[in-house]
Amino acid sequence: MSSSLIVFIGIACLFILLVKTKIHPSLLFASLLFLFFLLNYIKVEEMLNNFVNPSLVSLILLLILAQVINKTFLHDSLSRLLTKNKSLSPTIFRLGLLAGSLSAFINNTAVVASFLAPVKTNRRFPPSKLLIPLSYSAILGGTVTLIGTSTNLIVNSFVIAAGLPSLRIFDFIYIGIPLLLAGVLYLSLGAHRLLPAIKEKKAPPSRFFLEARVLPGSRHCGKTVQENNFRNLESLFLAEIIRHGKLISPVTPDEIIGEGDILVFVGEINRLKDIEKFHRIQVFEEENWKILEKNLVEAIISHNSTLIGKSIKEVNFRARFDAVAVAVKRGEQKLSGKIGSIKLQPGDSLVLAAGRDFGTKEDLKNHFYFINPLPLIKKLNTTQSFVAIGLFLGAIIGTTVGIIPLVKSLMIVLFLYFILGFLTLEEIKENLHFELIILIGSAIGIAEIMIRSGAAQQVAQVIMSIFNPLGTWGSLVGVFLLTQLMTLFITNNATAALSFPIGYTTALSLGVNPLPFIMAVAYGASGNFLTPYSYQTNLMVYGPGHYRFHHYLQTGLPLAVIYGIITCGLIPFFFPF
Repeated sequence: MSSSLIVFIGIACLFILLVKTKIHPSLLFASLLFLFFLLNYIKVEEMLNNFVNPSLVSLILLLILAQVINKTFLHDSLSRLLTKNKSLSPTIFRLGLLAGSLSAFINNTAVVASFLAPVKTNRRFPPSKLLIPLSYSAILGGTVTLIGTSTNLIVNSFVIAAGLPSLRIFDFIYIGIPLLLAGVLYLSLGAHRLLPAIKEKKAPPSRFFLEARVLPGSRHCGKTVQENNFRNLESLFLAEIIRHGKLISPVTPDEIIGEGDILVFVGEINRLKDIEKFHRIQVFEEENWKILEKNLVEAIISHNSTLIGKSIKEVNFRARFDAVAVAVKRGEQKLSGKIGSIKLQPGDSLVLAAGRDFGTKEDLKNHFYFINPLPLIKKLNTTQSFVAIGLFLGAIIGTTVGIIPLVKSLMIVLFLYFILGFLTLEEIKENLHFELIILIGSAIGIAEIMIRSGAAQQVAQVIMSIFNPLGTWGSLVGVFLLTQLMTLFITNNATAALSFPIGYTTALSLGVNPLPFIMAVAYGASGNFLTPYSYQTNLMVYGPGHYRFHHYLQTGLPLAVIYGIITCGLIPFFFPF
């Protein structure tokens, strides 16, 4: 069996596993690279060098520095401008330009996360009219510069590995700016008419909790929660206790039950039979809303969270985060059944009853995006904010005018942030994103093997044969469409990794400049507007907006057509064959 056939089979299996399983892409890419290493398709020196690719290092540095930018007044100040207009269209236009402009220089995931709370809690417009436009605008803004989205930096990693000159920060503006402006115009003038107007109502605690009072003479008084078997209920979970008007949350197994305690259960709150079997514990309808409301937090599972694919009970949620999940929503659907058995997925919206130590947990931001604000991050004061933003902009300008390479300028800024106290060693360690390093480093090696083995050439020949009547431009469109198709099934980063060797080899086969095809891969992998699943910002707004799958399809399809026409029309003009 030829090496090209083996590589092709390996890539096909990788794609199927990416689509059909919940295994993290980094593990799948690393496993395939290791298999190719065992087959002697890549040398150990080549494999290791890919993990210190300058563009990959730049991406990690940018993700770390973004934590400091998030501490400045920038996001808070801009978010106040959201509802200044009384009309919806101007509001969406302003939101789109703000989010898009920020996303050109800051990771678009961080931008959407910072706007979630003000959009969700605004009283003028339904959040469902704003959140998908927010996500789409952030995606479009990410296409404006090299550093706007991880996809562009990943593509640049392949460019460097292929021995080509590195892409520059503003090489993307020629197509990115028209895409952003056209996209924001569409979103503000027409797209909002396709979105539902779902009124945001504050859910009362009675929707999440079942309250039961411990009556005098109950056999359960003086015993712990564990001794009373309150943790072994079929459909309910003891989350909190109200004692003398004070809230105990979350409840530990060794908490002693007292007379008059109000036991607060979560889960299937209409299943009263679990409570009726206990001695002198009575379900009642008294409303302790003010007490129960004060520690409710709404959080969204991050696409990078290690909780994904695991049940709430399996990750020992209460002990790990000092919080109890009282409800889980996936899009518009509130998940039923025993909460502890629900396996978490990226984009799930959790209503949490948080304990007093919840906000001090160090890894919260690695797992959650928060709707209602928490004192998780100590903000920089005005002077510090100006210094932080100035240093970051200085690094970008220095790189743009050719004074200093991007990776070196970002290293200098990181060092200065650390010296000035804007960034701690713990924050640096928390944002190293080892899984992303493994994914990209492995993907670069796999791309090299695809090109050397001839597997990429075989796919390129198919594309050229199909689009041959349209010439070189037709092959460019073919690469773009193939990339766009893959983004419907796998993540944008994985798509870029699989599409780059195909686009690059197609250009070599045609004997033309590879840069137009490289840009087609970059823009094709970044432009997913049709599903909530394969792009992280779409997932982030899925639950808070109470959306369904078809909302993305009907709103995103016209935008995808606009995006494709502009991209394929302008690439040959600015990047000639």
